[in-house]
Amino acid sequence: MSMSHKAYAFDWLCFDVELAPLLRCALSTNDRAPLVEFIHRERLNLTDPYEGQPLSIDWESTLEKGDVQELGDLAITRYYNVVEDYGLGDSWIALSDALPGEDANALLGTPFCEGERYFDPGYQGAYFQSPTMVRQFYSILRSNMLSELASYVALLAHCASKDIGVYVTF
Repeated sequence: MSMSHKAYAFDWLCFDVELAPLLRCALSTNDRAPLVEFIHRERLNLTDPYEGQPLSIDWESTLEKGDVQELGDLAITRYYNVVEDYGLGDSWIALSDALPGEDANALLGTPFCEGERYFDPGYQGAYFQSPTMVRQFYSILRSNMLSELASYVALLAHCASKDIGVYVTF
């Protein structure tokens, strides 16, 4: 199975206030209700996390599992544009290996979790970068000469200038 690195500009500050507490609670208790309520309330601002199309009124009928992971995947589309992917695709492992020391961490971020329960809707990894992390990672990577990193570094530069975060998923 291929692991394709996808990276998006992400409204970390709004996420942190609006959805993060609900997602932590849902992860901790496995209670879907707060996420379902959030999706109903924000449906017009949400999209399909794979195609980027607006979330339909009958979105619940499209769910495969309907678990906390899948609901969270829908809910976080409120904070990023699914079609604006600046990730490294399948080349991310080679690029990660080519970076010195801990610089490779700048390609990911930190997982979102509550205790030992991680948010990982694709079951291959999901990482978040706060605006502070984005600035740090941009500082680390901006002088890197690997041309394959150009779009990702441009994303970090853009997000640093707007004081927003980054969402990385596989």
